Amino acid sequence: MADAAAPRLPWRWFLPALLLSTAALKLAFAAAYPGFQSGDDLEIVEAAARTALGFPYEPWNIRSLFHPIVFVAPFLTLGNALGLHGARALVFLATIPTTLFSTAGIWLLWRLTWELGWEPAVGRAAAFLYAVHTLPLAYGSMPYPRPISTAFLLLAFVLLAREGAGTGASIVAGLAAAAAMAVRWSEGVLLLPLLGFVAWRTRSIALSVRVAAGFAAGLVLFVGVFDRLTWGVPFASLLAFERFGADPAAHGVFPHRPWYWYATNVLGWAGPLLVVLTLVGIRDRRARVPLLLAMSAVVLLSFSPMKQPRYVQAAIPFLAMAAALGWKRLRPSVPALAAVLLAAALPLGLERTLHLLEHKSLSAFAGARDLAAGAKPPRVILFEQTWAWGDALPFPPGTTVRDLPPKTPLATDAVLAAAAGAEALGLYAQDAPAGLDAALGPSWKPCGSLRIGSSPEVRVFLRTDRECPSGWSGGVSGARPGS
Repeated sequence: MADAAAPRLPWRWFLPALLLSTAALKLAFAAAYPGFQSGDDLEIVEAAARTALGFPYEPWNIRSLFHPIVFVAPFLTLGNALGLHGARALVFLATIPTTLFSTAGIWLLWRLTWELGWEPAVGRAAAFLYAVHTLPLAYGSMPYPRPISTAFLLLAFVLLAREGAGTGASIVAGLAAAAAMAVRWSEGVLLLPLLGFVAWRTRSIALSVRVAAGFAAGLVLFVGVFDRLTWGVPFASLLAFERFGADPAAHGVFPHRPWYWYATNVLGWAGPLLVVLTLVGIRDRRARVPLLLAMSAVVLLSFSPMKQPRYVQAAIPFLAMAAALGWKRLRPSVPALAAVLLAAALPLGLERTLHLLEHKSLSAFAGARDLAAGAKPPRVILFEQTWAWGDALPFPPGTTVRDLPPKTPLATDAVLAAAAGAEALGLYAQDAPAGLDAALGPSWKPCGSLRIGSSPEVRVFLRTDRECPSGWSGGVSGARPGS
């Protein structure tokens, strides 16, 4: 990447090409890997479908509905008008806002370097390193909220980085930070790094106060008023979230990790390339601010015992900035190494992204869609880990879907008891107890198993008075297009 001093190279097309190509890649991933990673992604789709399509779903009371209603539901409404009704189509449509915002985040990061006066080549390098990083690339192709909250936070930083940022910019920056918190509660702690940035950039206490005022006004609007309209009580979901966080018994289903987990797993969530380049660039004084922003975000998020790599997405753009400065330091002395490291970002990002996508619940979701596509879909279904199958999303209205908590292996008696009155049963193949076929008795028949990519293989059983899904022959089936 040459500086702007090399007019023969068409760098003016670099950023548009980066934005369009990564957006297209994310949409292609969303289409090619239909399924869910944790259930948080399914929640977004179901909550939006509730608003747009009247889908019978009761959201978790600790969730703000700001993201699914404001950003996702309009796409589901448009899809419905165009005849896109199937579960697979709904998940794809719910991913579009995430793709758009995560792509906007690339531009905002480039703009931030521009406002800070960095060289154009460094800005392009930062945008590229961020665009192809696993977290924005993978989660930008799923309906998760944090790519959206990260874009709002970047917007706030861009507004405050501008020379002569005044009252209007500071208030809008506070509103953007509040929108980020409304999208996902944990991002609210990142107001502190934002205030630190504005104090460093402007040396103005008054502007910091205005940012805080804009944040407070945004919370009243995006959480208080919005919760009044959706939950019936102002700040209802935020208060429920605080009660949930204060109750240790409520966290039993989540893996609790020590406070230093992000630090000891930095190569996992940040990736070795960003870490190495950041270490190279740390001697550049300009790298200190983005590095402090990234570190403060990670430290603040470390106070929660619930930790996942995707939770620290807001730190990645600032690490990409520091890493771009490391690339700049390498380029004059070791140009070949600098070029190789920068070029390596794309295959590394793609490899980790595909690894994440291939481990989504591809098999379970396809199996549920196959069941729903039959001439006589089951009306009462028992699924192990219901969210992996898409809950009731693939099925006709009125279908009852029961949840069987996962366990390796499942107890035969527990499966039989839970399956009483059900017409279909879906389990992970690795969890199915030995002798389950015989224990279910003559009123049940195995339809076979399904394995797509690296996702867990699933097994499906139906009552004998029902037909197995088309293409299920009792063995291991391949992918089904579904609905």
